[in-house]
Amino acid sequence: MTQAPIVLPTLLILNLIKEKIMNSFKRKLFVFAAYLCCFWIFSGIADAQEISFNYFYKIDYLEATEPPKIGIFNFDYPEEARKNGVEGTFKAALTLGEDGKVRDIIVVQPLPHGVTEAVVKSLQILQFQPAKNRDQPVSAKLNFDFVVTAVYRENDKNISKPKIMDKPEAVYPNNQLAEKVKGKVQVSVMFNTDGTLKVLGASSVMPREFDKAAAEAATKIKFQPAVHKKSKKPVSQQMIVEYDFKP
Repeated sequence: MTQAPIVLPTLLILNLIKEKIMNSFKRKLFVFAAYLCCFWIFSGIADAQEISFNYFYKIDYLEATEPPKIGIFNFDYPEEARKNGVEGTFKAALTLGEDGKVRDIIVVQPLPHGVTEAVVKSLQILQFQPAKNRDQPVSAKLNFDFVVTAVYRENDKNISKPKIMDKPEAVYPNNQLAEKVKGKVQVSVMFNTDGTLKVLGASSVMPREFDKAAAEAATKIKFQPAVHKKSKKPVSQQMIVEYDFKP
């Protein structure tokens, strides 16, 4: 499993939480929710698939003046889940014990094909420092959400590509008509599950005006989302759309 750097300013979040705790020292109940970590995991090139795992949690602790300190959550995405295009949110409730051990894991919302088992296994060995009440370790309740999102590449054989319903022609740049430039522009487009799209970029050896015109045309494409062949569910897929310019 390859993990990219954490994309949220975790240290800043923790410092803000610490400051808020100090300002609320006398409270008997303090609840906070923090988006702790967001990371990307890439499968092998042959899989042609990009999986995003985003997790966050909310901690409730009574009779405590200091929150627990939680380490990084490590997770191995099951191959069976990848093949079946598993996406969605896993939810669980658990206790962070005063002895530094996780207990009482209750799965509220599971995910199939081994994801639930893999997440529970990772939660069981989650490293943390217990919450404290005036320097004495105490237990805390934690609600854990784990979001799985998949983006499929154009060459992924498990996917039926998006069906282009309408592809408006790109407008030839007026300031290039005299030069009679010919050529093609490739536009990278993310076709999302919900029917929206995002132009990721355009490239060619032609003047920049052509790249801009092709990218603008791509924003107007109408399509039906890609479909995972096995699960029959719509999925997001990144593809290259080509535009041919002739004066």
